[in-house]
Amino acid sequence: MVFERKIKSKGKEYWILAHSIRKNGRIIQKSKYLGKELPSKKRLEQLKKEFIREMGGKKYKYFSEKEISEIEDKKNKYKKELKKLSSLEKKKALEEFAIRFTYDSSKLAGVDVTLRQTFLILKDGIIPKNFKNLKTVKELENHEKGFAAITKYKGSLNMGFIKKLHKILFLGIDDAVSGKLRSELRRNVNIAGTIYIPPKWNEINKQLKSLFEWRKAENRKMHPLELAALVHLKLVSLQPFVDGNSRLSRLLMNWVLWKKNYPLIDIPANDLENYYNVLDKYQIEKDEKPFIQYIKQKYLGG
Repeated sequence: MVFERKIKSKGKEYWILAHSIRKNGRIIQKSKYLGKELPSKKRLEQLKKEFIREMGGKKYKYFSEKEISEIEDKKNKYKKELKKLSSLEKKKALEEFAIRFTYDSSKLAGVDVTLRQTFLILKDGIIPKNFKNLKTVKELENHEKGFAAITKYKGSLNMGFIKKLHKILFLGIDDAVSGKLRSELRRNVNIAGTIYIPPKWNEINKQLKSLFEWRKAENRKMHPLELAALVHLKLVSLQPFVDGNSRLSRLLMNWVLWKKNYPLIDIPANDLENYYNVLDKYQIEKDEKPFIQYIKQKYLGG
């Protein structure tokens, strides 16, 4: 039977799941870290099921062995192609991905710009003729800087990192909200086009803390693509900032993949409806799988 209990280590208290099994005539206790606070009853039951599944030898929650093979084949091909490139070619390829990713992510967030305009602004440093929206120029430039930041950051997922990344995205655009959580501004938000209501401002810090602890606990257990998709999904659903949450979440998804040396993912702007549909599956129906499968398809080039 799996049960939860509190332990003390180095003067600090933590919750774990524990289960005793018989192996080679001996009783061995297996444990799983939960965090400094006990999760909700519903989440606890889910974690117990995952713990039992892990002990049974199934490592990944959502991917089959066939899917894992496809994902790893894509990674291996990606690494082989990178080895063929010179340092200059690698830099150019990354810059081109950053521009395309900036365009698509910005369009998904409602920024009115074309792909050609994005290339002119970011690659050539030219403001297109008759292009008068300087705020859009700044948004594109900031997003590109945000992308550069995720490729350089060596730390963990924490409050300081997400606030720093958000500040990069909104610096000079809306300094009143740049880098400031909704809990600091004491503001609630609604998302247009959905019945889903994000957590209230006074719940944000606690839920972010739970997210960071969850990511730390699952970092070496989940497949990197599962982890990247869920970091994206959970953060965008929390809506920790008054604006920019979708762009921030997509950046953080690619940060997880970058750290694990996996190919990065771009969600095309013309796939907005499908993207929102799988978000709804989680936010309204609490079903993670459609979003994870969607991200897997984008990873594989579908």
